[in-house]
Amino acid sequence: MFQVFSEWDNQHTGFVTLGLALCLLGGMAAVGAWRFTYISSGRVRRGWIIASCVAAVCVVVNTLAVALLLASPAEILMRDIALAIITVTILGMTVSVAMAVWSGAQGTQNFRSALAERVMVLDAVVQEDKAGFCLFSPEGRLDSWNEAFLNIYAVAPSQPLAGRSLAGLIKVLRRGGNLLADFGQLSEIKAASASGEPSEVTLELRDGRHIRIEFRPLPNGGWIAKHADVTDYKMAEQRFAYLTLHDIATGLPNRAAFNQRIVHTLAIARDQHASFAVIRLGIDRFKEINDVFGQSVGDAVLARMAERLNETCHWGFLARPGGDEFSIVTTPVPVADVVEEICAKVAQLCDLELEVDGHAIRVGSTAGVSIYPHDGDNADTLIAHADVALYRAKTERRGTVCLFEPAMDLQIRERRALQRELAEALPNGEFELHYQPQATADGVIVGFEALLRWRHPVRGMVPPATFIPLAEETGLIGAIDEWVLRTACVEAASWSNPLAIAVNLSPLDFRRLDVPALILQVLMETGLDAKRLEVEITEGVLIDDFAGAIAILRRIKKLGVRVAMDDFGAGYSSLSYLQSFPFDKIKIDQVFTRKLENNPDSAAIIEAIIDLAHRLNLPVIAEGVETESQLAFLAGAGCEEVQGYLIGKPCPIGLYRQITGASCAPQLLAKVG
Repeated sequence: MFQVFSEWDNQHTGFVTLGLALCLLGGMAAVGAWRFTYISSGRVRRGWIIASCVAAVCVVVNTLAVALLLASPAEILMRDIALAIITVTILGMTVSVAMAVWSGAQGTQNFRSALAERVMVLDAVVQEDKAGFCLFSPEGRLDSWNEAFLNIYAVAPSQPLAGRSLAGLIKVLRRGGNLLADFGQLSEIKAASASGEPSEVTLELRDGRHIRIEFRPLPNGGWIAKHADVTDYKMAEQRFAYLTLHDIATGLPNRAAFNQRIVHTLAIARDQHASFAVIRLGIDRFKEINDVFGQSVGDAVLARMAERLNETCHWGFLARPGGDEFSIVTTPVPVADVVEEICAKVAQLCDLELEVDGHAIRVGSTAGVSIYPHDGDNADTLIAHADVALYRAKTERRGTVCLFEPAMDLQIRERRALQRELAEALPNGEFELHYQPQATADGVIVGFEALLRWRHPVRGMVPPATFIPLAEETGLIGAIDEWVLRTACVEAASWSNPLAIAVNLSPLDFRRLDVPALILQVLMETGLDAKRLEVEITEGVLIDDFAGAIAILRRIKKLGVRVAMDDFGAGYSSLSYLQSFPFDKIKIDQVFTRKLENNPDSAAIIEAIIDLAHRLNLPVIAEGVETESQLAFLAGAGCEEVQGYLIGKPCPIGLYRQITGASCAPQLLAKVG
């Protein structure tokens, strides 16, 4: 090995060293150029590929030259060939370097172009954004801004802003009329910009505008401030907050606001050992106003009522929790004896005449009052007791002011319990029908009226006057009346004696059910002859929707079913109804029949009704006949049919089997019970 090196002279050693150096540099150039191909594209990438390939070829060729020099160090020819190869390698490396320089320069130019394009796009985006942008340097100086920023604060484009500090910029904005409603917000702005953390401040200006500023710190110590005019959003937010606590129709505080006020008033009253009142005021027969004058007038009545109450109730907090009711909570006063004064003030509100859309409408109201602490020591109890008092007043005497009494609460609890039990009565089979006979004036029974009874497992027989209004109030009456109709028809269809069967239907059935379809279905299911069925209605069917009710009654008549007007003479419009619909029978209210013997007016009214019915070719039946003298008077007046305890009490149909099961002609009068 040492002999090989001894044959080298200085020139040979230099060639070997140069070859090795070129191999190393060529390899480094090839690898470096190839790495640039991954981060470039287009012509630049092709240039880097060529440079890398040329450098790689130079490494291979130069490696061959070094190998020749090492293999034959003494041969001049080999040295000359290696020298030629090294020379070519140097030229190739020169080409590779040139390509690298060109590719680098081209890449730099492309990068600068792309960067300039991105800056241009970013500037366009910022300028087009509706939000205003401000860029502050690490020294706290304004570097740049967009047009939206100038528009938000109405700053002229010619106004010199560059290089201003935050305080200087605020002064410029204030000179432009952008004055803060609260100068305390100025310290919030300065604190947010100096915090070095993302933050947000919403400013309220004196002109009513709201500007939200978002501060975002930058890595270099500067920050970006984004300005947005959020006035519309704030107004919508305030509007939503207003609607949350106010009634739309009247503009008064709503139930939520009223409840908040009671809680606040309670706290004051407890601290001061004071007393206050909670008042519920309801408009009487508001539905009739809607029905007669229309929904729009009804809404206007509520609005006018709210105005009048607002003008008067300066001594309390007025609200409308909903429907036709208003609520008032009075201001706490140290003396507890304020009941009479409160009632006097409320009574003035219970009878008002309002001018609405050209109509002079007298609006009556009823009020219930509860007093703190006598009637309750919390908001829920006081409101509930005022509601109880209002319900009591509406039930017994409308147009008055009713103070809560402990006994009322017991009555309401009892009513609610009865309501719950009524809902279970039909599924539990607690209802039953009693039948009362109807007869001609000379004693021949011609039919029965089916009367509903409720046999409660604990309470016993619950009077119809107690549970039927409750069923109508709760909406249970529809299902109950359907059961009555079907049960009565099934029973009547089983009689061998084809007597008539009369069934009462509630006015609510005509609003919520398809009564003609129901009757047809029941007749088909039971096989009862339609001519034997008689439907009794009261004036309430016709009052709410006269035209609609008449149309329904005509459909019932087309089925062959008879229609009778019940409780005739007790209402206000019975005579006009007789002209509008061909009733099959009218039924004189028992109030007149029972007073026949001691009230001449009742006798005169009955005679007039019978005479009118005869002129209209209408049969008449009088209910409530209990004495022979009443029967004699009715027969003498020309009344065709009678019904009452004298004829027979309402009883289970089993007690009348001898009558209903007879196969011969209708039986003569048989007194039962």
